Amino acid sequence: MTSLLAESDGLILGKFPSGKVVIQPEDSKISNRNVFLVGGPGSFKTQSYVLPNVVNNRSTSIVVTDPKGEIYELTNEIKKAQGFKTVVINFKDFLLSSRYNPLLYIRKSNDTNKIANVIVSAKNDPKRKDFWFNAQLSLLNTLIKYVYFEYEPSARTIEGILDFLEEFDPRYNEEGVSELDEQFERLPDGHEAKRSYYLGFRQAQSEARPNIVISLLTTLQDFVDKEVSEFTSTNDFFFEELGTSKICLYVLISPLDRTWDGLVNLFFQQMFTELYFLGDKHNAKLPVPLVMLLDEFVNLGYFPTYENFLATCRGYRISVSTILQSLPQGFELYGDKKFKAIIGNHAIKICLGGVEETTAEYFSRQVNDTTIKVYTGGTSESKTSAKTTNRSGSKSESYGYQKRRLITEGEVINLQQEENGRKSIVLIDGKPYMLRKTPQFELFGNLLKKHEISQQDYISSQTEFAKEYIEELEKQHKQRKVQLASAPIFHEKKQEDDLNKKEINLPEQPIESEVTEEEEEKELLMSDILSSFDEGIEENKTNNDNSELPF
Repeated sequence: MTSLLAESDGLILGKFPSGKVVIQPEDSKISNRNVFLVGGPGSFKTQSYVLPNVVNNRSTSIVVTDPKGEIYELTNEIKKAQGFKTVVINFKDFLLSSRYNPLLYIRKSNDTNKIANVIVSAKNDPKRKDFWFNAQLSLLNTLIKYVYFEYEPSARTIEGILDFLEEFDPRYNEEGVSELDEQFERLPDGHEAKRSYYLGFRQAQSEARPNIVISLLTTLQDFVDKEVSEFTSTNDFFFEELGTSKICLYVLISPLDRTWDGLVNLFFQQMFTELYFLGDKHNAKLPVPLVMLLDEFVNLGYFPTYENFLATCRGYRISVSTILQSLPQGFELYGDKKFKAIIGNHAIKICLGGVEETTAEYFSRQVNDTTIKVYTGGTSESKTSAKTTNRSGSKSESYGYQKRRLITEGEVINLQQEENGRKSIVLIDGKPYMLRKTPQFELFGNLLKKHEISQQDYISSQTEFAKEYIEELEKQHKQRKVQLASAPIFHEKKQEDDLNKKEINLPEQPIESEVTEEEEEKELLMSDILSSFDEGIEENKTNNDNSELPF
């Protein structure tokens, strides 16, 4: 059974009526491993696609969005047994989460503008880029540059920026001096934060300066909360680790509370950037491949270059599943042209049913037409009177051939009404299949329920990689301060390039110590989970090399 599982590793897409499971392996021959999945409420998105693929992908890192926390609760122990490090980023409850500090992902000075733009846009309408929007953006960008260059890594936080604004008054006193101005004047000439300040906030009229600061403080007010400041105080892991070791990252996002949309969006944008940064250091490939299962995709916010990410991620060994309830959700967020490009960069498209008219019409059109025989209504009859001849009469009817959709819009809408909602439409590089869904309880029995835990029991711990990474940042900061002290005019760009060239290696594995009785019991538990998983997929139910499929 172990060899079978090794062969069946990959994305579970469904199964044939015969019961053979359709799995796309990493070395699939089709254009990419991106899956565009649409399904309305109750269409088994989580049960038949997300959960089976979290469990079944055992040699790749996994990033999964988890609106309810149930995916973590049902699979965490299984992933640990499969040799994964599991991490939770909980935007619903920061006390039950690993920590995430976006400012520790700044590698070069223009990264600060991206962070500032996302934070300001989350609380202000980016379509109305008026004076107040641009003034906030400019000031926040300057302040992030300041803490990046001047503060030790442990103090590079949004809370650190708030403390800075609280300490130094932007208003001019009776002598015409501003405390905030004085702080930036102390910086050496050529300092990027100083130049940004002089070209931005300092140019504002004295009457407007306090109002700009108040507007920015309003934008940042959510970060004043103690729980939030602790959550953003450091990083317990870094995105690079997703491509260097087996990690299962659960991202818990509230389906109702939109307070942290900007931070959620920034989290994923930085993740995409860091994964490509790592891949570029390894011949444009991640050392460990990655599967991303992005459920409730529209709740992650707007990604400016998402279609480009999808078009190029296959080469980096990244598979992305974009999961949403209907096409109009995507069109509303991205617009017609951009969202069509996003859909087109998924080689596999799945409709689980329970959808509205626009989505049903799209999948009906994609499945294409068929030819059917149609009665045209024409009838001719020849009958000789029985009185004059003993021969019987003859009759003919007219038929024609017409095109019709292989599956109509109405049939797509009613897909969930057939076979207890188990049918799904799967398009693989344009070729349609009518497959059956694969609920996790049919594939794995009671395995997931048997090892269910509570998300309330999550305890975060900082990875060894994160500890060493932050220590290295501290060393780099000290070196930079020494250089600044000896060179009044300092060229920041050269320093950035030198620092970014440095490799930060993964820590060596600790030497195994003597196994305690408690550790022995834990090992037995993991062995039990793995053995029960081995019994989950029957050999005759798995199809990884079917001649009907283009894999």
